[in-house]
Amino acid sequence: MLSWAQQRKFFFISGILLFFLAVFAVYGYVSFHSAPDCGNNAKDGNERGVDCGGSCTRVCRADVVPPIIHFARALEVDEGVWGAVAYVENKNAGAGARNAPYVFKLYDEENLLLYERHGTTYIPPRKIFAVFEGKMLSGVRTPTRATFEFTAEPLFFRIQEPELSVSTKDFLTDENGSSLRAVITNTSRVPVEGIDATALLFGADGNVSGASATTVKVLPGGASATLTFTWPRSFEEPSRIEVLSTVPGRN
Repeated sequence: MLSWAQQRKFFFISGILLFFLAVFAVYGYVSFHSAPDCGNNAKDGNERGVDCGGSCTRVCRADVVPPIIHFARALEVDEGVWGAVAYVENKNAGAGARNAPYVFKLYDEENLLLYERHGTTYIPPRKIFAVFEGKMLSGVRTPTRATFEFTAEPLFFRIQEPELSVSTKDFLTDENGSSLRAVITNTSRVPVEGIDATALLFGADGNVSGASATTVKVLPGGASATLTFTWPRSFEEPSRIEVLSTVPGRN
């Protein structure tokens, strides 16, 4: 049995050890559970990587897959005037990117570069979307193919897009040009701002023959709007029509 002096010494040492354990426990909890600084170039708080994951809105590179570029097409808009469209898919649920830089290039049948157009695009979460550029002047040469690529790795952030539904109405064509009407509906109760829509016309060979884009500034909750797409040339009746929408919001 311990003497009274030994018991006092035991309790004293035990108290000191418990104090330091409590200090380390509090320090550990604060270190791992405090809100991270998502812009200090260091992994802290509950971040999965440096300034990404956890409570940060940026998604870590290891947690996303790169966008899939299914195809790019050169499209004749008018005589000597061309456009290009890319058909891209983002398979990341709840993660998208803003201002992703890209480049379109147009080549002729001899594989000579005729035109190069740089730009940036919004990548919506888990969706197929179109990137469209028009008014690309080729001069006297005729583009036969287009390429599209992202010039830098897109930075993905947690993004949720509102649900919109689109239905096509009328496709008309004559010697003066072609037009397509579609109806877009906001199925939510809140207004949606900054909607981009691109219409793609597919020919019998399965390739895109025409593309046109338009925007909707604001679509109130539960409301619908008519989208009108136009082309300055006539097309044969398309075998398939797709209208793809994204909501990058107001810049």
